[in-house]
Amino acid sequence: MKKFVLVCALLFTLAGCNKPLTKEAALKRMDAQESKVDSYSLDMDLSVKVSALGQKDNSRVEMSSEVDRKNNGYSVDLTKADGEELEVIIKEGKAYLEDRPGVWKKTAKVDAKEFSKQVDYSVPLELLGFVSEDVGFETTDDEYHFMYDGYDKKLYKTLKKYYNISFTGFDTDEDLSIQMNMIVDKKSFNVKEMKINVFAENKKGKVVVSIDSEFDNFNAIEKIELPEED
Repeated sequence: MKKFVLVCALLFTLAGCNKPLTKEAALKRMDAQESKVDSYSLDMDLSVKVSALGQKDNSRVEMSSEVDRKNNGYSVDLTKADGEELEVIIKEGKAYLEDRPGVWKKTAKVDAKEFSKQVDYSVPLELLGFVSEDVGFETTDDEYHFMYDGYDKKLYKTLKKYYNISFTGFDTDEDLSIQMNMIVDKKSFNVKEMKINVFAENKKGKVVVSIDSEFDNFNAIEKIELPEED
């Protein structure tokens, strides 16, 4: 009888250990995990669709990055909306642009700052923090899903700061809405994907800005070195 009671108690204990985390607990674990992220890769697409004032236009920028947070190093491959391809290496606030294959030129510090803030792993956590109370939360076998749909002024201002988005001809308090979805690995508490859509719509038309980010290769990036300037 005692053995049976002991087995039942053990089963209940194990069941309690497997109890899914709450949204608040998952957010705390994600914040704690950030300090353990020394490096990662990031693929990010930023697209703009415009249908306003009788005009239609679509543009897209693609960026693939390797980030060495521990040594403050960044390697960025960028494809601009006009198809131009750029490769930038940043370390310790210095930025170098590949002028032509194998030839590097030092570029403005503002470029280093701009790229660094866009690809930093702290950005998804900062954005999520602004709207954490209003975020929907679901859990699957392998992932946590955070979902937001609404408008938050601080969230928009931060998106504008990091991604240089703006909406001429729209009232940002009345005409804008934001959708944000974030997927987090359940085992490591690392952010895997972040998808953001900012919608602006009024009588003049509609603009949609989309920011899709995928994170991978955590703590597996080799040390990034500055190239030799030509």
